[in-house]
Amino acid sequence: MNVEIINIDEEIKVIGLSFKKLGFSYEEANTLEKMWDIYGEKYRYKVKNAIKPLVDYGINIFLPESKDEYIAGCAVREINDLDEDWDSFVIPQGKYMKMSCHNMNNISELFGVDSGSLAEKNGVKINSNFMIEIYPDGAFEGKDAEISILYPIQT
Repeated sequence: MNVEIINIDEEIKVIGLSFKKLGFSYEEANTLEKMWDIYGEKYRYKVKNAIKPLVDYGINIFLPESKDEYIAGCAVREINDLDEDWDSFVIPQGKYMKMSCHNMNNISELFGVDSGSLAEKNGVKINSNFMIEIYPDGAFEGKDAEISILYPIQT
């Protein structure tokens, strides 16, 4: 696993399937996996205004009272009319702590880390309002691709 501090210079617009709008529950086993399966089978490579090469994003939005949201989708040039099970999120420009690995076989390394301790070790404090997963084209098909998680840094 690699860790670095990066800067996103321009906001990134993301649209995708909404965990809440699909009516999924975190209590159900493998709900995020099911969501990604639906997205991959029905929508990947068919999203209007998608930026090429395609990059998939998992957006974890942490809300009060356990009403968290998750969006599985891709970056687009513009956010237009969204289907009923879809939502959008704009990744703001700014500094992020980036953790990365080289393929899906190593992804458990990224999710098994205490991000707060890692941030402290790197001299930063993270904003815990959201977290971003980045899956380059081919990552879900098992190709070697740098898979990343970004945590926004508090300024």
